[in-house]
Amino acid sequence: MEESKTKRLICSSSFLISLLIFHALVYSTIFFQIDEWKAVFSNSDHNLGGTVRNVNVKNVVPKKDPLKIMLRRLVTGQQRIQFEDTGFARLSELNSDIYISSKEVRFDTKASTIYIYSDQELQKYKVQPYPLKNDAVAMKMVKTIEIHHGNIPPPPCDFKHDVPAVVFSSGGFAGNIFHEFNDIIIPVFITSRHFRSKVKFMITDYQLWCINKYRRVLNELSKYEFINAAETTNGTIHCFPGAIVGLKYHDNLAINTSDTPGAYSMLEFRDVLRRSFDLKIRDVSQMLNHQFEKPQLLIVSRTRTRTIVNQNEVVRMMEEIGFRVFIATNDLMTNLNEFSRVIGSSSVMVGVHGAGLTNEIFLPNGAVMIQVLPLELDWVANAYYGGPAKGMGLHYLEYKIEPQESTLYDLYGPDHPAIKDPESIKALGYRKSRVYYLDQQNVTINMERFRKTLFEAMRIIGRSATIDAPN
Repeated sequence: MEESKTKRLICSSSFLISLLIFHALVYSTIFFQIDEWKAVFSNSDHNLGGTVRNVNVKNVVPKKDPLKIMLRRLVTGQQRIQFEDTGFARLSELNSDIYISSKEVRFDTKASTIYIYSDQELQKYKVQPYPLKNDAVAMKMVKTIEIHHGNIPPPPCDFKHDVPAVVFSSGGFAGNIFHEFNDIIIPVFITSRHFRSKVKFMITDYQLWCINKYRRVLNELSKYEFINAAETTNGTIHCFPGAIVGLKYHDNLAINTSDTPGAYSMLEFRDVLRRSFDLKIRDVSQMLNHQFEKPQLLIVSRTRTRTIVNQNEVVRMMEEIGFRVFIATNDLMTNLNEFSRVIGSSSVMVGVHGAGLTNEIFLPNGAVMIQVLPLELDWVANAYYGGPAKGMGLHYLEYKIEPQESTLYDLYGPDHPAIKDPESIKALGYRKSRVYYLDQQNVTINMERFRKTLFEAMRIIGRSATIDAPN
């Protein structure tokens, strides 16, 4: 009897163990399939030209090729199908042409030529890896690279790298902080961030001053030393397991979250900047603990055009209201390491429209950016700085001057077309209109009107003014 009971217990235990093993196998199989299907449908695979594509299991990228998985996340639609089939894709986007290869890439720095071998007929492409392809002026300052893709024997390697390359130019409009961030640094982030620093930057039109200026940021995006794409001293052929030639670009100082492999936004980009420049304050609310300390207001001061004529008066009024005012000079603004810390500890930034307002990118979340708008610069001011400020987690205020606040009013009189009929001036073309509105125009701020804007900024950051608000 006891023996029979023991046998039943052993059988029951064996059955239970078998059942648990069966469930575990089913569970793991289901979730393996889910992971595979997620890989197929990730990054807009569900929307190929507005139709749903039948998924074939053989289209699933094998797990044994992680590089291809990472590269394919930059590709959508028909180009992704091509990439799956050939390991090579060409993206022709509005602002840039981008070439992506999961096959070995050999870059000849002497000939500025990239070789990608395949058994297909040879195709040659020319690309300038700078995301302003429709701007003829910018592209004159960007070197052309030739890509040979097909059945041509590639040259032997002088250097072998074990991570993919991201090839881009530091030429173009570098030297203007807006373009440095807009055309280079943000596009590099969009293109490479999901690789988690496991990429090498191959930089054409290599400008050491520009690389050094942004080295801290670039080091966050790549843990390897950057390569000068014109360097030939110790050899010329650099070999990579794959590459991205060119940069993805979305909009002025902006990132389209739905079009990035990691769903990154400008908020994540600004976090990378804070880590790069060791900025301690992420949000203005962190400064509210210092209630007895006046909030810092930073003036981005211009010295040649679009200057604030009565800046001294404006500063006195800011101080009366309760701000501690810091005036940024050109010398300080050229030292990004130091200047970023000043901006990062400011609650409010004020400036007349111009490239210096790009520094809003370093403000803490919840800070206020006040843009002073000269005559006839409304659209460009909002497109370049006003709209982007909101995407950065900032509060945006604008102070639009009246004709009497423009020095054009004193220079030409109220009946001149620049004042009375600006559309006729703009009809003459950009070069003619910029002479008036960008090159010749300064502003004399109306103190009473501007005071209201400053009180609104003080209210937004959660502080009280030291004098009463205007009616």
